[in-house]
Amino acid sequence: MSRRVVRVFSRACHALFLLAVLAAAACRHEHPVIAVIPRTCGTALWEPEHAGAAAVARQRGLDIYWNAPMRDDDIQAQIALIEKSVSRGYAGIIVSPIETLPMRTPIRRVLAKGIPVVVVGTKLGIDPGPDLTYVLSDERAAGEMAARRIGSILDGKGSIAILGINPQLMSNLERERNLEATLTREFPGIHIAVRQFGLSSVPQEQEAAEELLAKGQKIDAIVALSLASTRGAYYALAEFGKAGVIKLVGFDQDLIPPIRNGGIDSVVAQNTYAMGQLAMDLMDRELHGKGSATVLEVPPVLMTRENVDSAQIRQILNLAWWPPR
Repeated sequence: MSRRVVRVFSRACHALFLLAVLAAAACRHEHPVIAVIPRTCGTALWEPEHAGAAAVARQRGLDIYWNAPMRDDDIQAQIALIEKSVSRGYAGIIVSPIETLPMRTPIRRVLAKGIPVVVVGTKLGIDPGPDLTYVLSDERAAGEMAARRIGSILDGKGSIAILGINPQLMSNLERERNLEATLTREFPGIHIAVRQFGLSSVPQEQEAAEELLAKGQKIDAIVALSLASTRGAYYALAEFGKAGVIKLVGFDQDLIPPIRNGGIDSVVAQNTYAMGQLAMDLMDRELHGKGSATVLEVPPVLMTRENVDSAQIRQILNLAWWPPR
């Protein structure tokens, strides 16, 4: 075979390859694509959202682009993922903001382009409308739940520390306000000895909790208001030999084994599986012109040693986002 024939054959093969790639890409985007962007991925808090959203997307003929920052404090990476989703022409965006204030402008820009948005997990201070809806965990109930658990395990008296307070996230502040209000109203014998702001990573939260324990201040229980502060507080208690001695009530499920062995008393769990389902259902409505100014709230669940292996908790921790065979 001559060199000229080889070159022509090679170019033809290359052209066919490109056509095949383009055809495959067209098949992948046969359905509208919805970007689902949680605060981070690979955790028992956010992976169930993927499963819930994917289950509804399959029923409604939608495809999902699932991606998230590598750290749950990287707001710039989350904003960049939103901008990438817009540039790729995705039909809608479901996002769980890392912080409230920095997310407002990017979301307003998306809405200005006529792209519907469902915000999961926290309010933004932007009123809902036909293209903007919210799916939230009921933080009032969450704060009350944590307060009553503390009141029960301490028999209504003792000193506690509240860790992981995050002024940058409206949902965190709401759970903290309702925690304190319920303690004041129903358990006046419980004294809040320490209030500590949240830090950006688990190691930092652990170090802050270790410093608290090293001071020797009498603390009967800790309430940790976030995933990172719950992990950090547990690691610190384990380091000091206090796990299970100083009771830990956490938020935002991630560490499951310590609940089984008593190292963590309980965790107020967000039902992110149900939140993912509802978010995708609202997105589908918006895409069909049936959107409205909607705010949905999903009840949290107190995860304890007694129910951690129940059917209810297994459903909340559902990670099966891939289609069944």
